[in-house]
Amino acid sequence: MNALIITPYLTTDIRKITDVSAYDLILCADSAYLAAQKEHIKPHIVIGDFDHGQNVHPEKGAENTVTVPCEKDDTDTMLCVKYAMKQGADDITILGGIGGRLDHTFANLQTLAFCEANGIRAHLLAEHDEAFLLSGSIRLPKREEAWYLSVFAYDGACHDVTIKGTKYEVENAALDTNFPLGVSNEITADFAEISVKEGRLLIILSKKD
Repeated sequence: MNALIITPYLTTDIRKITDVSAYDLILCADSAYLAAQKEHIKPHIVIGDFDHGQNVHPEKGAENTVTVPCEKDDTDTMLCVKYAMKQGADDITILGGIGGRLDHTFANLQTLAFCEANGIRAHLLAEHDEAFLLSGSIRLPKREEAWYLSVFAYDGACHDVTIKGTKYEVENAALDTNFPLGVSNEITADFAEISVKEGRLLIILSKKD
């Protein structure tokens, strides 16, 4: 099951970033409901503490609304992730959540790790950025528009990292969290091939200005 979690921080319209009809389950984290309402997108559920002071009435447009305490261990986005998992989602797209408050951006990156630890594919998707974790290998197609490809060690050292089909290639290299060696690469071939034998990589795609 594919799930879309819409977060409050968005820099453009939802439909300009993704095709909402491609998802089996749509969730809004807190005030993200306002963006969905503006585009006449009806989420299956809205989850949040609604402490932002805006006039939000999700009960009028969502199938279900869950109000949670302001003081809690989970972010509203994490609560949406856990709900989606309980519904059987195995592929989660977290829309937005990049470029607003730095602490929330980092929390969303850690949410990717939570998903991976539970066997769920997940990625962050925004207007100009996309991020996901990689254990193993992947082939990324070159995009029509110009994008940067950055590859970082996510937690600790990553060994036997190979990156091919890019401006800067490495083979069986080591990356660690102490130096951002993999920033601002570019895909030059039809596909970039990225693999890691030990550790987890954070892959970030960023659209050039």
